[in-house]
Amino acid sequence: MGNGPTEHRTNRRRTRTRAGGAAVAAAAGVAGVATAVALASPAHAQADWEQVHGSVEEGGSYTAVAATAADEVWAFGSDGEDSDPETPRLQRWDGQDWQEETAPDALTSTPVAADADSDGQVWALAHSYDAGASAAHYDGEAWSGVEIDADLEPTALAATGEGNAWLLSGSAMGEPEAAYFDGEAWTPQSAPSVSEGLGSDEAGEVFAVGSGGGGDLVVERWDGSGWVPEDIPEVDIPGGEPGGSFNDVLVRSADDVWAAGHISWKDNDELNHSLPVLAQYDGTEWTVEVGEEEGAYEAIVDDGEGGLYLADSHWNPVLEHRTADGESTRQEIVGEDHDIVFGELDSVPDGAGAVMAAGAVDQGDPEEPSGHGRIYGTGTWY
Repeated sequence: MGNGPTEHRTNRRRTRTRAGGAAVAAAAGVAGVATAVALASPAHAQADWEQVHGSVEEGGSYTAVAATAADEVWAFGSDGEDSDPETPRLQRWDGQDWQEETAPDALTSTPVAADADSDGQVWALAHSYDAGASAAHYDGEAWSGVEIDADLEPTALAATGEGNAWLLSGSAMGEPEAAYFDGEAWTPQSAPSVSEGLGSDEAGEVFAVGSGGGGDLVVERWDGSGWVPEDIPEVDIPGGEPGGSFNDVLVRSADDVWAAGHISWKDNDELNHSLPVLAQYDGTEWTVEVGEEEGAYEAIVDDGEGGLYLADSHWNPVLEHRTADGESTRQEIVGEDHDIVFGELDSVPDGAGAVMAAGAVDQGDPEEPSGHGRIYGTGTWY
C-alpha cells in the first residue's frame, strides 16, 4: 500500500506531540476477549536517562525533537532571550556540542512537532492561536519555509521519505484534517477519524491512531485512497465516564505495528483514574495490554534493536525501555526543584539511543513562577 495519495514512498519512522496528563492510580480489568491481556508489572528502575541540554540560565523551551544520526539531533522550542515567547528556537547536536541554528522566517511560532527520514531530511510544524500554523523543511543542507494552511492545528507528523510527509490536524469545526507534502507543497487529503498519532514504515504503510469516544481505542490504516478502521479488541473500563485513546503509533512493517495510549474513568468519589495501554499488530490480529499501575503512554519509538522506548505520563514522565527479549526497565524523570512536562520523544538511528524534549517548571506556588527547556538523552549518541 502506498503511503502517499498516489505513489509508494519510504521512511524511517515517525514522531508526534500531544498535550495531556496522567490521572490518579487504580486497577482495571480487561474485557473477555482472547486477544486482550494484562501488561506485566513494571520491572526494576533504570538510571540511564540524563539531562544533556538546557538550563535555568538559558531559559526558553524545548517542545520537539528529531534525529537523523547520532551526530545530528535537532531540538525545537521557543527562544528564552527574545521578548516574544513564541519566537522559534532551533538547535542542532553535531556530535560534540549544541549549535544555535537560524530558523526560517516562515516558521512563525513555537514548533509543536518534528520528524526526520532516513535521507536526513527534517520537517517541523509550528502553531499558535495568534500566528496559526507554519512549517519548515530541512533538505539535508538548509532550512526553508514551506507554505501551509494557517488554519490547521497540527497534532501529528510522519516523514515518509524521498522528501514527502503526512500530517494530521485538529480544526475549528472539531473534525480531523490531513495534508500530504509531495516535496513541494502541503495539500489537503482525505483524513482519518482520529488525529492523535501517525506513523509509517519503510515500505509505505501508514497508520493513524486516536480515540473513538466512550473509551474506544481506534487505529485506521491508509489503503492508498482512504482510511480503513482496524479491528481492535474491546477493553473493559471500570467506573463511570469511560475514556481512552491511542496517543502514538510505531510502524515497523505491515505485520509489526505498535499503538500506545491509555484508558481512563471516574470512580464513585469522582476521582480520575488512568492506566497505560499498549497494543501490537502481528499481521493477523491486534492484541491489547493494559497496565496495572497508573499512567498513560504518551509516545512510543523504536530502539533500533527490536525493542521499544515509551514515555509514560505527561507530567514527570516515566521513560520505559523494553528490549527485544522482553526485559523492561523504567526511570521517572524528575527535577530537584522542578516538575518535568513531556514534550516529544524520538529514537536516534542505528540503535544509538533516544532523545526527549521537555519543559521544567517551578515546583510549588512561587510568587514569580518560571520554567525552562530541557533535552534528555539515553544511549551512545551524546
